[in-house]
Amino acid sequence: MMYRAKVLLGCCFFLSSTLAVPSINTGRADELMSSSAATRLGLEQAWRRQLRVANGAQSIVDFQIYISKSEPREYIEVVGVAEGDNDAPVYFRIATDQIGSNGEAIGKKEAERLAGREVVRMTRRLPQKPTIRSTTVPKVFLYTLSSNGTVDCRDAESGKPVWVSQVGNSDLGYGRLGIDDQLVTVTNGGNIILLDAKDGYEIDQKPTVDVPLHGAIHCGGFVIVPTIRNGMEGYRLDDLAAREPTSRYMQTVEGLAIDTPAKSPTSPTVSWGTDAGFVYFMDVTSTPSVTFRLNTVGIVTGRPATAVGDRFFFGSEGGQAYSVKATRLGHVLWSQPLGEPFYDTPFLMESKVFLNSAYGNLFALDEQTGAPVWETPTASVAEILGGLSGSLFVRLMSGHFATVDLKDGRISHVLPISKSDFVAINRKTDRLYLIDSRGVAQCMRPVGSIAPTILQPHDAEVEEAVEEEKTPTKPETTEPGSGPFNDPFGGGGNDPFGAGGNSGGGDANPFGGGDAGGAETMDDPFGAPAGGGGDPFGENPFG
Repeated sequence: MMYRAKVLLGCCFFLSSTLAVPSINTGRADELMSSSAATRLGLEQAWRRQLRVANGAQSIVDFQIYISKSEPREYIEVVGVAEGDNDAPVYFRIATDQIGSNGEAIGKKEAERLAGREVVRMTRRLPQKPTIRSTTVPKVFLYTLSSNGTVDCRDAESGKPVWVSQVGNSDLGYGRLGIDDQLVTVTNGGNIILLDAKDGYEIDQKPTVDVPLHGAIHCGGFVIVPTIRNGMEGYRLDDLAAREPTSRYMQTVEGLAIDTPAKSPTSPTVSWGTDAGFVYFMDVTSTPSVTFRLNTVGIVTGRPATAVGDRFFFGSEGGQAYSVKATRLGHVLWSQPLGEPFYDTPFLMESKVFLNSAYGNLFALDEQTGAPVWETPTASVAEILGGLSGSLFVRLMSGHFATVDLKDGRISHVLPISKSDFVAINRKTDRLYLIDSRGVAQCMRPVGSIAPTILQPHDAEVEEAVEEEKTPTKPETTEPGSGPFNDPFGGGGNDPFGAGGNSGGGDANPFGGGDAGGAETMDDPFGAPAGGGGDPFGENPFG
């Protein structure tokens, strides 16, 4: 009897202790955004899915949002009547490429039939009869590359997988993906692996001459990779896809590339920074060749941000922000000293350039002039993750996430979201992507925003840049021996502070003693007079 009482008492103690200790949530759901936090930001969850990653978020090598330039997705919508300046409400929406019961796309005719059925149903309860319209939206894809060689392509708006492919040798390491509408390239050790962008099928592998650095980029029909031998190596994509012999294009520059090049959205031009303190610009129209380089104040470690009009924006370790138009001669649109080192890629949104410094200060500059937009920079910002309507989504130095108002830089809506092993950055659309440590991705969008908004800067050409294209500034040609490119601050062309004039009638050296095509000879204030007079400081006292 006593034994039973002791057993019963022990069971009671065990049960009470079990109830008193809360269960531990091993999923770390705080790395994703809760519904209450989303409501505060005016967001809603578009989708949440597990990514195909080998060992959670820590194994992600590359994450890219790619906007397709061909074959936009067509939707059939049922819309109401617009009131005032507001857009017409969308009551029903269906894609023409939606898969039907037969496993094939339903097509436009079937989509219109389904929309017509919705109109009949809605007419009974709406004061005004809705109408049917057709709209097109660019296809947006989300690519991830895992450390074991798994390439995951999925629809960035729905999260549905498009294809998954595993390539290469994981012992050799992988670099940034090169992506276009037809092909995807993966750098793996000393190889370039070519995949079909439609189904992920591996087409071929191309061994490179030099070992690639960082990854690849597609531009002008070429795949371009930086190499360990201070240069860029390129191959024609059409030849690689056809498995035909192709020429190797090599351009040697001064210094190692710090990151993969950035491509202009309006021309086959790429730009990158090197550890020698130069930013190079390369034209990839027919044969890849460097057009000019810029000697910056400190090295540029982040990839340049690109905008329409062949404009490139970047910040340097020396605290200088730049805007450069990639013409044949190179045109610095503006340069703004900010006094703090910059290591990240700038973020472009609503005609502003945002740069966050190594000290955690976020600067906002006017895209056209480089003038500061805010009275003071916003403090405690570690990095910019994305852009929403009227605000930036950032990670603070404390590790929390917050929004920053674009007008005045005020921080609002600090969210208690833990930092994951991988932070996803989206510079293309108004979607936020959060990835937890397990590799679960969450896509957040503005409430009711069915179609994505493309975060493209306003296409406002700079007048000085247009003038330069029409009437090139001197020097028009590079002096012999100055190299294969033009340095706007280097030794190419006429040096306004060098020795001697231009015998061809160019501008004279304002401080030298040369004759510029018949210009009046000036006296050297520290040397012999132009008329051949004596030395104003007398003879040599030492003999």
